[in-house]
Amino acid sequence: QADQSDGRLEFSAVQAGAKFTGSFTRFRVALDFDPAHPDRGQLDVTVDVGSLDSADSERDEILRGPDFFKVAEHPQAVFHARRFERAGDGWRAPGDLTIRGVTRPVPVTFTLAPGAGASAMKGSASLRRLAFGLGQGEWASTEWVGDEVDIRFELRLQPVG
Repeated sequence: QADQSDGRLEFSAVQAGAKFTGSFTRFRVALDFDPAHPDRGQLDVTVDVGSLDSADSERDEILRGPDFFKVAEHPQAVFHARRFERAGDGWRAPGDLTIRGVTRPVPVTFTLAPGAGASAMKGSASLRRLAFGLGQGEWASTEWVGDEVDIRFELRLQPVG
């Protein structure tokens, strides 16, 4: 398992033609994974979406508000995967992501490097924000904010128990 003290969870998107990057500063990750049995196991991620930080307080306030994450009603984003598949030198976790009460399939790709007492996990995913209702009213168009959002993470997983 890991949390924000064991790594980072970042996102990037395009606003007014320029790429911006942000992060979530509070999250939890639990991985149950055996490479010999990739059809078993699970990956569970819970993100406190109110913890987003894009280094722009005005943008962060808009993203937390009713037109995007609607944090007051939907304080968490949750990802669940129940199996894994080989993907090149790494793995793919086909799972479901729930944001703002909307659940959609989103595959996560990752590599896992065992270490002494901990494992390093690095990966990524991409999603379309409008599929999750992220962008209401004037933000429902891609004129000012692009639809595609890229997610990257680097974690140091600690054994449980």
